[in-house]
Amino acid sequence: MLIRRFFLGADGVKVLKAKISNVDYRFLYYVLCNAKIPNTGYNRHFKWLKEVEIPLPPLETQKQIAANLDKVTYTINLCNEILEKLDLLVKARFVEMFGDISIEQYKYQTQKLGDVAFVGSSHRVFTTEFVDNGIPFYRGTEIGELANGIKPLEPYYISEEHYKRLSNDESKPKIGDLLMPSICNKGQIWMVDTEEPFYYKDGRVLCISANREIYNTKYLQYFLREKTKIEYPKLGSGSTFAEFKIFILKELDILTPPMNVQNQFADFVTQTDKSKSAVKQVLEKAETLKKALMQEYFG
Repeated sequence: MLIRRFFLGADGVKVLKAKISNVDYRFLYYVLCNAKIPNTGYNRHFKWLKEVEIPLPPLETQKQIAANLDKVTYTINLCNEILEKLDLLVKARFVEMFGDISIEQYKYQTQKLGDVAFVGSSHRVFTTEFVDNGIPFYRGTEIGELANGIKPLEPYYISEEHYKRLSNDESKPKIGDLLMPSICNKGQIWMVDTEEPFYYKDGRVLCISANREIYNTKYLQYFLREKTKIEYPKLGSGSTFAEFKIFILKELDILTPPMNVQNQFADFVTQTDKSKSAVKQVLEKAETLKKALMQEYFG
């Protein structure tokens, strides 16, 4: 396969234009998408880009490769667009039923979270107490993954005996309880959905166990996802990083509609989540296929 080297202008890259005629611009785009960008300074990026080596098969082959990648890219973009629209649909439904969280204009009264829920964390676990296998131990990173429907592949572990000593009180979450990282900047709140034992990091993961007679936890999960995305930027950064503390969560104003109305919204979210799950499966397959094609075509 012929390899040509393209030299680009040094004044900054706005448009990439090939100096030879037998190159398809879509093919060139995918080649550059696949290129590994070095972790260097700003000016060195341009030097690196000028010297990227471009595989150059016959023009018709380039066009076919680009067409194949265009199809799978279209599917990926379409899936992401559908997911975005489903999220907007749920948000619109919430506003219609309850009001606008962003400006705190509600159709129902609010209560302080600390008055209607246990808000706390776990007991301290030291790194020296981790074991190779045992009960999964989740930090904020793993809770964020679980909130996005991803099962953590490499959690830490504590022994079963240690777990039993730690989890004999209200620090042990129940199904339906909500866990969130203290650095909750993207609404990454996980509703516990398993009886399988696990434990979590004190301070860095917070537990919310609401009064089930007052809240449908599916409704509360959605409310807190949106609420924390609004409140997190308001937190002071201090000397290190901004994070939610237990006392801050307890003071959050939580919208408290009648339970039957919460249930209606929760059912709507559940049905929408099923649609999102189906779309995510298609998206995952498309992304896997694209990676495989990029590897096949460009190595």
